[in-house]
Amino acid sequence: MPLRKEAAKMSEVLDPNHRERRQKRPVHIIVEKWPHGTMAFKFGSALMTALDQRRDEATLVQLGPERIFRVETDVSEAEFRLALKAADVSYHGRIHFSELRTEQPVRNG
Repeated sequence: MPLRKEAAKMSEVLDPNHRERRQKRPVHIIVEKWPHGTMAFKFGSALMTALDQRRDEATLVQLGPERIFRVETDVSEAEFRLALKAADVSYHGRIHFSELRTEQPVRNG
């Protein structure tokens, strides 16, 4: 059964109310190839904006050969990729968004 066009586009529309209910969680952002020159500044700024973070809120875990950042964010991977696309920076699949596992307290009872 084919999806209707409206249903297919629902995943592309961000619901601002849904984002308010989410909690921040740790994620790793892995950038395989960091751009050079002035594009590096634009790319870094777009990356932090897409994560809804300031530069000083992200921790650089590894500088090379890949750059790995650890951040606490409530942004989903889909929202992250849409924001990068809207910022008009090319990344060509060089960025990996990986949520880190967090331990939940065990309730006995």
